[in-house]
Amino acid sequence: MQLGRTIVALVLLAVIGTIAYLVSKRAPVEETTRLFKIEQPDITKIDLKYPDQEIEIGRDQSGKWQILKPIKADADQTTCDNLARAIADCEIKRTLQEKPADLKPFGLDKPAVVVTITTKKQGVMPSIDVGKTTPVGFSAYIKTSDKPAILLASSAFPPGMQKKLDDLRDRELMNFKVDDVQKLLIEHEPGPPIEVDKNGDQWNIVQPAKYPADPTEVHQILSSLANSRIADFISDAPPSVTQYGLGRPNLTVTVFTGKENARQSLLFGSKQPEQGKDGIFVRRGESTPVYTVHPFLISDVNKSLMDLRDKTVLAVKPADVQRIALAVGSKKFSLERTSADKWQLAGGASGNADAAKVERLLSTIQFLKGSAIAADPMTDPKKFGLDKPAGEIALTGKGGKDFGTIKLAKMEQEAYEGNKPVSSGRFIYYVSSSTGTAVYTIDDYNFDQLTKSAGEFLPHATPSASATPTH
Repeated sequence: MQLGRTIVALVLLAVIGTIAYLVSKRAPVEETTRLFKIEQPDITKIDLKYPDQEIEIGRDQSGKWQILKPIKADADQTTCDNLARAIADCEIKRTLQEKPADLKPFGLDKPAVVVTITTKKQGVMPSIDVGKTTPVGFSAYIKTSDKPAILLASSAFPPGMQKKLDDLRDRELMNFKVDDVQKLLIEHEPGPPIEVDKNGDQWNIVQPAKYPADPTEVHQILSSLANSRIADFISDAPPSVTQYGLGRPNLTVTVFTGKENARQSLLFGSKQPEQGKDGIFVRRGESTPVYTVHPFLISDVNKSLMDLRDKTVLAVKPADVQRIALAVGSKKFSLERTSADKWQLAGGASGNADAAKVERLLSTIQFLKGSAIAADPMTDPKKFGLDKPAGEIALTGKGGKDFGTIKLAKMEQEAYEGNKPVSSGRFIYYVSSSTGTAVYTIDDYNFDQLTKSAGEFLPHATPSASATPTH
């Protein structure tokens, strides 16, 4: 038994020894070397010669990349930096043949692209001929113009050198900072222009009439424009812009920035007619080229006067309110602030009110905004159910100062089967304020928060089912 164990142990040692010997004798890992001893920032110019075109990019005095051939245009900085980095980081796995008899098998008789770079210190470097990729081994054949040798580079190198002009072009559409904008002008065809001006931190509509503007809507428009990108480059010098719907644009949006009110305009035309294309033709008002943008941009900026108006229902600070008079259906009661800054129920109900619940009500009123303006002015309250409101809230401050009253209504949407009206089960919620002439739509959640019964303000009261958001 002991002899058997000894034999097994010897056999295992022999196997382990053989494996260790084979591992020690295996082929060494190929060591790679850089093709050029340069860094990405050293490269000042890149020339890409393809069988059908030549593209040249270079850095200007500020270090920004520009397209120099076949057109002069701004370049995409990130794409150009990545291209320069791929060239600077190009590693050679090994030399395949020092003096090849024929370049054709390697695709180097007619290179897919010839890459020539210029550097700050070394000037023009030997050009790189890029050939085929190897059948196996994840490599590619390249050679430099100063030597006949065939070199093996990573198979990722050739695709990195395959660039179209549009790949390298700057796709930034407008160049401004949102905080620098002092004026926004939206011109629809047809219709009067809408002008929104900035006064300190406030935005105000000044044309076609004077209203406070909704800062969120204005900021969304400006952010969408500032972050907009070109989808496709259509024509750098079109003989006519009429075919793109830009002779009389459907929409023109202009921003004015800085103390000088520097102007940048974007003109929107028609939709691309090609199958599978959904871009919108645009051009900058200050230049000729025609581009396309994604449809969401026009959705973001094509706003009406009603869209841009501030839809705050009642501007009030909760800390200034001393009394809240509520009427919900036929029930009336009030909430009154005590000298100890607590709240009590009165005028139809009694008891101490939960301060947190009252403050939540005031906060809802303070930040209440209409989702849309249903009418302005409201000439017929009955049309919106506000002749007999479902809820009414009046706010007063110290000395009985009137902050205003809001009225709320809930109306079922119309539905028909044939010509016969039927119940739709869907409702629209309206709100108006005594401080303004408009009637707004609001969502069901805010409606429920503003039409609570007296008992729901008592401490430890169970919220009604209607107070739960339904969306």
